[in-house]
Amino acid sequence: MTIQCIPVAQAVYRNFNLCPHCSSNGRPTLLSRLCEGMPMISRSDGETFHLLLADRPLPYPIESDTGPTRQLSACFWYSHIRQPKSPLCTIVIFEGSRTYHPSVFRKIELIADLLSERLALEGRLAEVYELFDRPEISLAAS
Repeated sequence: MTIQCIPVAQAVYRNFNLCPHCSSNGRPTLLSRLCEGMPMISRSDGETFHLLLADRPLPYPIESDTGPTRQLSACFWYSHIRQPKSPLCTIVIFEGSRTYHPSVFRKIELIADLLSERLALEGRLAEVYELFDRPEISLAAS
């Protein structure tokens, strides 16, 4: 018996402003976000998809009467050639309390890697994920 593996597209482009995926598909290449005063966190395989952090991390839930929860949310926009409606959105909820601390952006970089792997495999993301980092790091759709 012969087993053949299909190669999965990897996010070879990281943290760009001009999107190689959009360029190869004849779309405008400049990516814009809701909050421009933060690090650019984006991923693409250069052909089939792109993913980018759309806004700064926000406390989760955002309602003021609930008190601090030590959780943050991050909004990502993405586009994939399998999805005609573009861009689409996914939210990731994760542990954290300081929205502009470097460790938060390192965690968001990891989240972008996990989302781009899933996007490359499935062509679509769930609307909401929760990041679990114990005992191993994983994303679960909510």
